[in-house]
Amino acid sequence: MPGETITIQAGQCGNQVGLQYWQQLALEHGINKDGTPTSYPNTSFNSSQTGSHPSSQDSSSGSANGSKRLHREDHPELFFTLSDSNTYTPRSILIDLEPSVVTKALNSLPMLNPRNTHVSNHGNGAANNWSNGYKYESEHIENILNIIDKEVDKCDNLSQFQLIHSVAGGTGSGCGSKMLEVLQDRYTSKKIITTNSIFPSNEKTSDVVVQPYNSLLTLKRLIEFSNATFVFHNDALNNIENTVFNQGGLQDRDLSNATSFQGTNKLIAFASASVSNPMRFPSYMYSSIESIVAGLVPTPDLKFLTTSVAPFNTQSHHNYINEYDMFLELSDDRYKTNKCVSSSSSSSSEIAYISLMNYLISGSHLDRKEIRKGILKVQARTNFVPWTSRSVGVVHGKKSPYLSSKHLEGIQISNNTSIIDVFNKILRQYDLLVKRRAYLNTYAEDNSAEEMERVVDMLSECKESVVRVIDEYSACRSINYLEDEDDVEMDM
Repeated sequence: MPGETITIQAGQCGNQVGLQYWQQLALEHGINKDGTPTSYPNTSFNSSQTGSHPSSQDSSSGSANGSKRLHREDHPELFFTLSDSNTYTPRSILIDLEPSVVTKALNSLPMLNPRNTHVSNHGNGAANNWSNGYKYESEHIENILNIIDKEVDKCDNLSQFQLIHSVAGGTGSGCGSKMLEVLQDRYTSKKIITTNSIFPSNEKTSDVVVQPYNSLLTLKRLIEFSNATFVFHNDALNNIENTVFNQGGLQDRDLSNATSFQGTNKLIAFASASVSNPMRFPSYMYSSIESIVAGLVPTPDLKFLTTSVAPFNTQSHHNYINEYDMFLELSDDRYKTNKCVSSSSSSSSEIAYISLMNYLISGSHLDRKEIRKGILKVQARTNFVPWTSRSVGVVHGKKSPYLSSKHLEGIQISNNTSIIDVFNKILRQYDLLVKRRAYLNTYAEDNSAEEMERVVDMLSECKESVVRVIDEYSACRSINYLEDEDDVEMDM
């Protein structure tokens, strides 16, 4: 049986997305806002797919938990704690330096544990500065670790820490960076660390002038301490919202009158929740986060993943979609959470794919003939790196029996070289600032020349890490990528 996941939400963005994420999981598992479960629907489809009775699935999770959930065929306990009073509480920790978003989350979703929150007593926020968030987390790390330790003790088989945060602000980037360092050092000799990282807009003027510094400092920690990072780029998210949401594609999810942030946050939440579908509604393959990450991340540096979301099934014209059409929709660059169009016109910069995994989430049986047809089409259209197999992973996800719609839904997770453009844009913005030493004083302890040099050296070290990953993604286009450098030199 797959292990539990503990989710850490850092900063305003992380907690706003986290609220939508837990609302999505609660909806799929029939859990009310106060944590009380609704009766599990009778579904012959789920029983026939798993080939086992619920009681046999529950026997491995302990007699206490098993006796409370014998009637269920899903596994909400991987993300929720089930109490003796038969109520569910998310396995989540909420961290912010400003209390308003955390307070709203607790009021909107009473199932969240208020003892699992950490908010600054001053409530002033991190002023959109990485160093403020990082310093605060370092000073209060023992209090936060006490909260995490209590959640870890509630797990029978913890397998994953999941961080939801922004890379460009203050708390999400600074506190998130320190959190990654501590998690790697304290817990994860055998645990997976994944992040849902929201990247800033590059095409429009940002109200955070130091976001290149924040992004660079955060990227170094993502590179060093995460096992997989799911990239959600604001520019791409806004394009998806304009393409799909404004066509009425999310009316049944109460998004018709939503603000831009609410729409994109729900998009991130849906994609993030769908990644864990085969764990929460188990089948034969990809029933653990380890198997999912192993199928997508071939080397430690090649771990920045792009998600694609097919149009949500609603009253829109997308309802008729079948398995073959779903493959085509998921391969459409318009629906990817990171722009998969290179800014360079040279043939060597064409986006290349390292791995590809498609989720087909359905409330009924799938047509194998249409799936095979879709796989062949994707293989023919996709530019894979030459050293990898051209395999297209397929996950048959199960639609929650609590959802009224039984239409086909899907996401795609891919590891591709589009991250090069994202990193290069951040580096260009960074170079423009650092060349004039603009705003470096906000990251320094004092205004002395020695301190300024320390800050520059720190940022330069971060830039080197990002450049190394860019070089790694560029090099992976070569057929000799997996060979040792010594072997390549001997061949030459």
